[in-house]
Amino acid sequence: MKRRNQTSYGAQQTRGSVLRTILRASPSAGVALSALIALAFLAAGPVLAQQAKLTVTDDCTVFAFSPDGQRIVYAARRVSEEKIARNKRSLVEHDSIWQVTLNGHKKRLVDGRKLVKGRVPVSFQIQAIRIAPDNQHMTVQMATRTFLPRDRDSEAGNVRTAELTDLMTGEGKEIDIAGTKPANSAIFGATNAAWLSDGETVVYMTQPKGSLLYQIAYVRPLGGTGGPILHDHYYAAVAWNPAHNVGAAIERNPDLSGTIRLVWIDLINKTERTLATLAGFAGHLTVSPDATQVAYFRDGDTIEIRSVANSEKPLDIKAPFGRYEWAPDGTHLLLKRGPNGQTNQLVWISLPSGQFQDVLHGLIYHDFHISPDGHWVGVTEPGLQILKVFPLP
Repeated sequence: MKRRNQTSYGAQQTRGSVLRTILRASPSAGVALSALIALAFLAAGPVLAQQAKLTVTDDCTVFAFSPDGQRIVYAARRVSEEKIARNKRSLVEHDSIWQVTLNGHKKRLVDGRKLVKGRVPVSFQIQAIRIAPDNQHMTVQMATRTFLPRDRDSEAGNVRTAELTDLMTGEGKEIDIAGTKPANSAIFGATNAAWLSDGETVVYMTQPKGSLLYQIAYVRPLGGTGGPILHDHYYAAVAWNPAHNVGAAIERNPDLSGTIRLVWIDLINKTERTLATLAGFAGHLTVSPDATQVAYFRDGDTIEIRSVANSEKPLDIKAPFGRYEWAPDGTHLLLKRGPNGQTNQLVWISLPSGQFQDVLHGLIYHDFHISPDGHWVGVTEPGLQILKVFPLP
């Protein structure tokens, strides 16, 4: 990115919460119920210990585990007041990227102050980091604000916002896309990008101008090739499984008419097949780690899970809307209730029974990720987003 022209930046209520409600309503009940509380949690099965394996005190806005679960790459927020015009100052964000091992060894991979340089000031916030299956590459999604020189109609100047994804090695070195002039490592307008298992191909979503839907595209940086994967196909949501070079998507007609189709996409051969026609789709499409199941919220309180091999009959799980991740063995979902960015409790959902179990004793967190090896869960705390890593049961 450093050589680019900057002006181009375009339910259930958990047992823990029920008990807390009882105790608030009747403090004297605490003594009488203390033994029952302990027995309730013991009967529910193992819960995570409170002792963290790792604590990172930076303001960790986003983070990702490496495929082997032994290191974490995270973005640390850095905001400062800087001069953006002759008589104008503004808050400017230049997030840095760090790596930390489970033993606590930290290393800065990217200095945010040096990542973007150009003729005009640029502020950027890192929104997502995804590490490739080969552990040697990563994608970094950013939201940018470019402070353009003032014109006749604006004393303060114009601010242009955009989204992009930067391609990097696992050590934070930018990977230029062959054929771009000047040499450029960023894909402008790209979101939800991921390296496939070949270590050469990046897939991503791009939104055509004026459309509410997305298309799927790819690029091979070393060869400088790329383009749409499926021409004239439009999607409301896409979920990847980069290790298996496949994805699931919610396909719609461009004008949003007709049926809602759940499709399965072979990203290498650039083909798709329909898994099911859906009665509804409320969000958060995912693919299981072994690429045999697809899940999504059918509505605000139902997760629907379909087998890729036999997709006609789904498994319905009653659960409050939120963000969830699969356990690596596919037997549980870890759910944080509420929309993205909202703090809340984490709960296990057992499959196929749909039973709930408290995690981390019902404490609330801003975000979470399960390590690919299934040994750890990373969480960020509300407020200053301190990162903690706990062992999974």
